[in-house]
Amino acid sequence: MTSATPNRATAETAPGSRIQIEDGRDILMRRSLQDYAPSAHVQIFEAARALDNYRLHWFPRDLETAEHCADRAITTLAVVTGESDPATWAAALPYMVELRALHHSSGRLTAFDLAPAPPSLFTPVSPLRLEKISYESHRRILEAGSWLDLARRDPDEMHVARAQQAIHEAARSLREELSALSMPLWVLICRYCAEIHAANLRLRVQTRRPAAVRPGPGKEH
Repeated sequence: MTSATPNRATAETAPGSRIQIEDGRDILMRRSLQDYAPSAHVQIFEAARALDNYRLHWFPRDLETAEHCADRAITTLAVVTGESDPATWAAALPYMVELRALHHSSGRLTAFDLAPAPPSLFTPVSPLRLEKISYESHRRILEAGSWLDLARRDPDEMHVARAQQAIHEAARSLREELSALSMPLWVLICRYCAEIHAANLRLRVQTRRPAAVRPGPGKEH
């Protein structure tokens, strides 16, 4: 497969970082964020489920569970990656959780969902939300997820290459805005988010796909 990763060096490591530098490998072939921190991956998914339950049922304990799981994931990721800037993780982690929460809400109207009040990590009006800090990165992550979903349905090296390029550009934009985390780690974070979005797109297609109807005798094909 032709690598979509630019040739220029991106090995901008942070002091104490435990993220391996894999600039010579395709982004999707590198060790993933889930590989580095499987327990944080579980906590992100649990936080997303609890957050969706809170929005659906308005039980405060669900929001508490979501925030508790998110805090545990932040702590784990900071320790495992060796890059522990609290403010940056507080912006990145809720974005991951929010993307995964869309997996649970794809089949219902969300316009009247309850919004957590400040100082919750999941307050919609917070200026520290990743999509507000860098809308361009948010757009690129969604673009990458769309290319990954297309690559699953229509295997083509160019789809994968475009996904990897979008991931890299999203990471570069975030690195410019939030430089406390290294470029290699931002690449892992953006890949993780893009893969979540791709999974959401796959679910959306599955839930909206009409049942196949075989034409009967004498009917037009």
